Amino acid sequence: MRVVSRLFYNQVCSTRGCELSAIENLLNRLAKVKGRNGSWTACCPAHDDKGPSLAIRHVDDGRILLHCFAGCQVESVLAAVGMDFGDLFPPDEKRRNYPTEGKPRVKPAFYASDLIRILAFEALVVSICAHDTRKGKKLSDDDYERLKVAQQRIEEVMHYASI
Repeated sequence: MRVVSRLFYNQVCSTRGCELSAIENLLNRLAKVKGRNGSWTACCPAHDDKGPSLAIRHVDDGRILLHCFAGCQVESVLAAVGMDFGDLFPPDEKRRNYPTEGKPRVKPAFYASDLIRILAFEALVVSICAHDTRKGKKLSDDDYERLKVAQQRIEEVMHYASI
């Protein structure tokens, strides 16, 4: 019954000029599609699949996620149905604002406890250098370089902590 309804839908859309959504377009190109509520399984078109081994998920933000449990690459699956990665990731307002050249810079996530540990250790390095300088000891070139590294790391902690 699902195949009949999809064929009917395609026929109606072709005569009325409506456009299929990305997920509808993908599902219509696959065999033995089963599922609902944003999650489906289907036969993988990239290999000779007897039973459904392709998992499809439509995420709330419009992305389409694919995974073949037989090990096919997503590129192979998409090529087999005549689609590309652009079809899986529709543009949205946030993506339109990203730079078109290169990848947008993403800050790695750090736990606050990790940042505090780094800060405490680098503060110890600075404290030792300050103590030695106060006692009249001249810092060696290696000590001075390590002090510069401590300064850089403290600045990085401030950056990642958004301070």
